[in-house]
Amino acid sequence: MAEDGLDIGAEEGKSGGKKKLIIIVALLLVLIGGGAAAYFFLLSGPSASGDSAESETAALANEPSIYLDLAPAFTIDFMVEGRQRYVQLNMSVKSKNAAQIDAVTLHMPLIRNSLVLLFSSQSFDELQTAEGKVALKAAALDAINGILEQETGQGGIDAVLFTNFVMQ
Repeated sequence: MAEDGLDIGAEEGKSGGKKKLIIIVALLLVLIGGGAAAYFFLLSGPSASGDSAESETAALANEPSIYLDLAPAFTIDFMVEGRQRYVQLNMSVKSKNAAQIDAVTLHMPLIRNSLVLLFSSQSFDELQTAEGKVALKAAALDAINGILEQETGQGGIDAVLFTNFVMQ
């Protein structure tokens, strides 16, 4: 009789192992199927909704950045404690949108005018700090994108880069 009890436990252990194996295989199939579905929905091209703005943004994300140098250098003079001071800075803009880089070139006189007014309204002492330079970059980016939005209906400039910044 003791042997009969062992045989029954062995049969239950085998069927329990089969059940576990079936559950594990089923879970793997669900995970693989879910992964495949996620791949097709998220990574395979634009959505079926036809959002052209989303597809354009996704297309631009894969494009390399384009840089445009705003030459010649900006030279701004300041009166500080009765002494003449100068700031000279070279600037470039960065974008992934070639059309907006072309728009910057087209509207360069308006953009340069706005930047000269912005730069000359700064405090010489504030520009000597790192925070002042970062704030100036942010203000220049806002000014350029503001002009582009006014003229073309969209911004599109991702960053302003100071390639040279001399104060004397």
